[in-house]
Amino acid sequence: MEKLRLLAQSVPITFTSWIISFTGIVFIRTLFEQFPSYQPGHFALIDAPTIIHYGVSYLAILVTLMVILVFFARTSLREIFAISIFGFLIILLPPIIDIIWGGIGGQLISYFFATGKELSSQFITFFGWNISSGITLGIQIEIILVMIACYVYVYAVTKNILRSILASIAFYCLIFFIFSIPSILALFLTPQNEPFNAVTKSIFSSHIIQNNIHPNFTATSMGLFDLGFNKIMSGISIIIVMFSSTVLFFLGAQKKFLAVVKNSRPERILHYVLLFIFGSTLTQVDWFTNWVNIQTYFLALISFVFAWMFSVCQNDIQDEEIDAISNTNRPLVLKELSKSDMETASKIFLFFALLSAYSSSHYVLFFVSLFIFIYYIYSNPPLRLKRFTIFSSFLISLACLSAVMSGFFLLSPDKSILAFPLKIILAIVVLFTVVSNIRDIKDVEGDRALRIKTLPVLLGLEKAKKIIAGTIFFFFLITPWYLEIPFFMVPSVLVAILSWYFINKEDYKEWKFFVVYLIYFILLIGAIILK
Repeated sequence: MEKLRLLAQSVPITFTSWIISFTGIVFIRTLFEQFPSYQPGHFALIDAPTIIHYGVSYLAILVTLMVILVFFARTSLREIFAISIFGFLIILLPPIIDIIWGGIGGQLISYFFATGKELSSQFITFFGWNISSGITLGIQIEIILVMIACYVYVYAVTKNILRSILASIAFYCLIFFIFSIPSILALFLTPQNEPFNAVTKSIFSSHIIQNNIHPNFTATSMGLFDLGFNKIMSGISIIIVMFSSTVLFFLGAQKKFLAVVKNSRPERILHYVLLFIFGSTLTQVDWFTNWVNIQTYFLALISFVFAWMFSVCQNDIQDEEIDAISNTNRPLVLKELSKSDMETASKIFLFFALLSAYSSSHYVLFFVSLFIFIYYIYSNPPLRLKRFTIFSSFLISLACLSAVMSGFFLLSPDKSILAFPLKIILAIVVLFTVVSNIRDIKDVEGDRALRIKTLPVLLGLEKAKKIIAGTIFFFFLITPWYLEIPFFMVPSVLVAILSWYFINKEDYKEWKFFVVYLIYFILLIGAIILK
């Protein structure tokens, strides 16, 4: 074990190399599993939804196992990442054992679809010692080997028997939970129904299928069920991965984790979240009647949060010189994070953004990808379009539009582009092309030093503030008329006055304007719902 630990501490490893290695092992396992799990009439499982579902499920297990090891062994994150990817090779063993034991088609690996009483029995009796389906003989042997490995590793590090035993038990509970997810869901849905039927009903009564196929696509009921099941299980797994990753980085790299969180710009996260919610309210569709719909909505929201965090990391890497003058509290300037740390964080956020969006809806995936590409060409060379005043603001307006349209098309039963109100497109593009210049007020000194031609640099700070404040004042006043909610005029006038005051105040603080704007936006969404 000591030799393995020394190897883990010395082997070169990056996030990219870890993910590629993980993916390679998953693909090999997927190939091997085709033979013991073969069923007549079933094709090889090489479709994207199945492979992604399998991959994210394995990732949920592996990342949560890493949390268990970090918590009980208290070793470095780097060592745990290396140990985990070497240990992950063990997933190649079960299909080999299963094909030797049961032959082709003799061992079907699957989730549990069991009642609460049956689950309790299987937990206590180590899966009921059923070896032909579900948790097959190969899987059971794999679980026992990993439980032993957890014990040996934690004991080698801590010399504490209790910690070692608890780590092994925690892994067993993790595996049992992952394989029992459909049954656990069924317990909360319709306890009186058979679990498989309860899950099937949830899938077909939700919008997950229509949001993930072309409107003209047709398939058998079983094919549509497979698509829906793969999507919801991918979604559940990515939620587990996100939660476990948060705990993992908090335990293993707390200072860097908190530096990234502090750098998140929560007011802008809330801005994009509200834009998404605004888009969904335009549909006037009753969406929150099914847990699958709620899950896809949550994943869509969180995908924009991660897309924003990716964009923040990329922007800070490119703007380090500007931030050294205008934003001295940024983690790169304070040396709380290195450029390498920021690059790694951006890759992790990009990974989560795309997976969350994929698990939500193809429409969300498109608009999240659009959002990411917009901000990339805004901040990064060779284009780095933030250098051009009007065009940079226009790009920000398109990013805002992508969030609104994502919320709209996730809920809307009409997927035609013309289903989205054209007057809303016009309002968002014009409004945010002008208003987004507010972001440049606080950066004026840094932008001037690096010759980036923002509105405050070109016109002077005071003149630019009056133009920006005047435009915002005007848009607040016409909002009730434009959206046909006249009863909203009083708060619009009040917010317009407060915005003018806070923007033109000598001691300008951006957060004060954002507080006013965000409260107004929340009230506006409420007014639209009431209307």
